[in-house]
Amino acid sequence: MSKVSSTRLSQTLEYLGVGKNEADLYSTLLRYPASTVQELQTKTPFPRTMLYYVLNNLIAQGLVSSTKSSTKTTYAAESPDRLYDLLAKREEEFAAQAKTLRELVPTLKQKHRLAGKRPDVRIFEGMDAYKKALEEILVAKPLEILAFGDPDLRQSSGIEARETFDGRRRAKKIVKKVLLPDSPKARNMLSVRQYDDYTQFRFTDEDFGVDLLLFDGKLLYTTYADREPMTILIEDEALCTMQKQFFHERWERSEDATLTRYSS
Repeated sequence: MSKVSSTRLSQTLEYLGVGKNEADLYSTLLRYPASTVQELQTKTPFPRTMLYYVLNNLIAQGLVSSTKSSTKTTYAAESPDRLYDLLAKREEEFAAQAKTLRELVPTLKQKHRLAGKRPDVRIFEGMDAYKKALEEILVAKPLEILAFGDPDLRQSSGIEARETFDGRRRAKKIVKKVLLPDSPKARNMLSVRQYDDYTQFRFTDEDFGVDLLLFDGKLLYTTYADREPMTILIEDEALCTMQKQFFHERWERSEDATLTRYSS
């Protein structure tokens, strides 16, 4: 048998569920029938212990038979017609798998549709997790961030993380629009803040009392009730769009506060 034919036989046997070692040994036995283990050791790369293991597998699959005499045991390849039996078994297994797959696909498609509609919600607890949540915004690099701000956050935990985030945001030229309640505390906060080209503020007569960021179909809500911030990231295009509309309505009718530091 040529090397090409031997390779094709091995590949076909592997497709039929016969292991590579078993396929190689069966191919050898077709060329050297009625061989002993000692003879096969000289014709294959397998050590003695492995030969017994592979031969037993071939016998179990009906591809090899053994004959014992008073002095030795010989092994011979069964007729290649036995391969039809393996093919038939393989086809039965494939038909069963195809039937199972046809039954599963409608359920999987339904789950896929629901997954596309279901909001993705993740919770970040603690300072390190809070920094990771802010990092996600920088990685996404949205064109702009819409923010409902609260001047009381200046006294909340995480201020250093927020300042670091804002510095990196400005470096990436990501615009941030912030709605603040019109209060003495908010005006005082802006009066000492340095101007930059990528942050805009407006005063509104409503006090939302939340730290909420909107970007790229996501909402990042942070609460500071405990010593460390807890952030909830919700990925929901419809919900984010609704909140953006709410933000823009307030933004358009609010007082520009970006240059409060320089106003008289």
